[in-house]
Amino acid sequence: MPDTSSTSGRGYTRRNRGADERRRIVLEALRRPRTQAELRDALGMSNSGILHLLRRLESRGLVRPAERVAGTRIWERAGQRGNPHDRV
Repeated sequence: MPDTSSTSGRGYTRRNRGADERRRIVLEALRRPRTQAELRDALGMSNSGILHLLRRLESRGLVRPAERVAGTRIWERAGQRGNPHDRV
C-alpha cells in the first residue's frame, strides 16, 4: 500500500515526494543560470525528462529560458536579473 501521509489532506505517494525533491534540486542548482545538460547530469535524468521538468516549472512561473547560445538553451530562476538583456 502506498505511503499517503500528507498535511494538506491529499495523499502523496513516494513518486510525488521524488518529484518535489527534483524540483528542489533544480531550483537550488539554478542559483546561477545553467544549461539543460548541466541540470540533466546533476539529476541523472534523460534529456526528455529534464526538459519536461523544466517546462512544468516554467508553466508555474518558477524558471525560464534565459538565452540560447550556439543552440544550447540556458535556464534560470524566474525573476533573476543576472542577464544583461533583463536590465532596463
